[in-house]
Amino acid sequence: MTAADDAAARDAAARIAGQVENIRRVLRESVWAQARGYPVSLTAPQVQALQVIVEHLRRAGTGLSLSDLSEKMGLAHSTVSGIVSRLERDGVLRRTARPDDRRYTQIELTGEARQWVEHEMPAARLGPLETAVRKATSEELAAILNGLATLERLLPSTGPHPKDPA
Repeated sequence: MTAADDAAARDAAARIAGQVENIRRVLRESVWAQARGYPVSLTAPQVQALQVIVEHLRRAGTGLSLSDLSEKMGLAHSTVSGIVSRLERDGVLRRTARPDDRRYTQIELTGEARQWVEHEMPAARLGPLETAVRKATSEELAAILNGLATLERLLPSTGPHPKDPA
């Protein structure tokens, strides 16, 4: 590869990263718009915590510890503790003793919050994509799907998160 090839690859990578970030922003904004309608006002970090808890629940079938939540969010334990405390105060989360060791607690969603995060939040996130898919021609949709599949195949796999079940 020449220096020109390297520059072209770097430019293309920057364009792809920018486009992916723009798509993520649209999807996040859709979720935030719906979250503002929830009876409890949620901040972006609170919504992120809820998303991590739901993803863990789907994979493991149980709540998770504050330490695990902190690690998955990439935030300090004290920061996540404050987020969880506010969500617990607002009736969105609860801390329960782990069945296998009562010295430890796990963080779980309350019933109403679980309903919102499992059903309404995904619908809000998919809404903009569904709208775009409906507007796309069959050729455009095929190009999008093929392009994304190719990019996914070419990206190096980082494997599962060390604490996630395989």
